[in-house]
Amino acid sequence: MSTQDGASTQDRILATARELFAAHTYRAATMRQIAERLGITKPSLYYHFGSKAEILETLLSEPVRELDTAVSAAAEEPDQDEARRRVLRGCIDVIVRHRDVMRLLFRDASVYGDESVHIVGRLVGTVDRAVEVLAGPDPDWRSRLRAAQAFAAATDPVNQFPDVGMDELRAELFAGASAVLARHDPSRT
Repeated sequence: MSTQDGASTQDRILATARELFAAHTYRAATMRQIAERLGITKPSLYYHFGSKAEILETLLSEPVRELDTAVSAAAEEPDQDEARRRVLRGCIDVIVRHRDVMRLLFRDASVYGDESVHIVGRLVGTVDRAVEVLAGPDPDWRSRLRAAQAFAAATDPVNQFPDVGMDELRAELFAGASAVLARHDPSRT
């Protein structure tokens, strides 16, 4: 088997697993179903991925890495307003580009288990850092609340609009999240 054949098989496995996870949930989809759908044997499947958890980790690792990169870049921005814009735009871009995979995190509670604790932990840490950037320096609880609400407004709805074009969806998610942040009046604290 050539390296290209292996990569192609791995890509097919990932695409098939993503489809089955979406259709049946991560927990309910089996390695047997993945192998059968691909027309390969279970040992062949296990040659490429040692477990269903490894497939999940592979599916989620790139979007989580990209989210982390976007948040880290925004956190380096000295201008607070620009940092907020950058964290929102960066995270929205990643979520929209990977919305098929992110659907697993937003819609399938069965992905949250012992086998996914590492990747989910990385994601939670990244989200916490994004909220910190949105809240700004020395935030009170209301600022942290609005930041968390804005992040949720920027990311959670993405899976409810699979037929909306990427650019239009990005723009509306950003507008909604920005509106949540703008509603916070620091003089009320």
